[in-house]
Amino acid sequence: MKRIVALMVVLALALTVMPAFAAKGGTRGASQQAYDNASDKAVFNRVGDWFATRGKSPEQRQAIIAERDAKRAAKKAEKEAKKLEKQTQKEAKRLEKQSEAKARKVGKEAKKTKRGLKKKYNVE
Repeated sequence: MKRIVALMVVLALALTVMPAFAAKGGTRGASQQAYDNASDKAVFNRVGDWFATRGKSPEQRQAIIAERDAKRAAKKAEKEAKKLEKQTQKEAKRLEKQSEAKARKVGKEAKKTKRGLKKKYNVE
């Protein structure tokens, strides 16, 4: 009986606290500031490195850590390159739309001018 009551209390607390987190945007993930301030020596990387080097000699540890750091750096560079490529494509699309709009505007102005000249000189 005590377990059921304790479970109900925990469940009631969880249901009342969860909407407060959801309202604050708790499901959006990490902020950009967190990504900017994150380092490659984050705790989850160090823990993984510790498990990978456990029971190894100091030379092996250094080699494993260097290899893992290189992989992380390569992955980070690849991610950054994809991000820059995406931004470049987005900028190219924006410029293309902008130039198309200018071309339409110039075309309309040319038609207006042509009509005006036809009226002015009575040419058909």
